Formats: sequence, C-alpha cells, structure tokens
Amino acid sequence: MADIYDRSRALAVRMLAPRSRGGKGLEMALIRTIEGDYDPVTGGTSTTTDQYDGSAFRDIYRQDDIDGTYIKQGDVKLLVSPAQLNGADMPEPGTQDRIQFDGGAYTIVSVKPWNYAGLTVGFEVQART
Repeated sequence: MADIYDRSRALAVRMLAPRSRGGKGLEMALIRTIEGDYDPVTGGTSTTTDQYDGSAFRDIYRQDDIDGTYIKQGDVKLLVSPAQLNGADMPEPGTQDRIQFDGGAYTIVSVKPWNYAGLTVGFEVQART
C-alpha cells in the first residue's frame, strides 16, 4: 500500500499536469547547459544542452513579498511537477538553468524542493525574465 508521501507525489503530478492532460498547469521545458572540459586544440570548451519536458503552474508574488533585492518586480513563482511528460523523474532545477514556459524564457533564481522523507514531491522555483 502506498504511503502518504507516494500519494502526495501522485497528487502533485496530477494537479501540475498540463491542462490537455487534465491538470491545472502548462507544458514547460527545463533547459540545462553543461560545459565540458577545456580543449587545447580548439582553445575553448564544448557545451551540451539537455532539455527536460515537464509541466508547471505559474503563480505571482504578492506585492508585500517584493523587496527589490531577493524578489524583484516581474519575478514569477513556478510550481514544477516532479515528473516529466514522459513519466521519468524531473531533475532538480539549478540556479543557472533556464525554463521555457507559456511563450517566455526565464532564468532560475532559486529553487525550493518539496522533499518529504526522501521523496521529491515537486519544486518551487523563483524565475526571472
């Protein structure tokens, strides 16, 4: 029998799923750029880009929360599903990853994982254009 944490994760996946799949979220793409080692022949580094397709729900910060330093005007809060659209686990977003969501491109400022008893239930992401 599934415990409360497994059920919480399943609920988050259902609720944050794209509207086309019965959820409240929209499709998004987490884009991670990874720099390779220095190559003396080319004089630079190689970069690879990984894309993880998932879903998220956008929320806004209250005016009281915007302090102009940590949270700036225009920042958005994205509640990111712990599962990709293909069913695999979503990797934890990093602070220099980018998110494409609802026609906009955002840079991640901070991430607060929802991790209960070692099980990732979702991610709260502060993103900036």
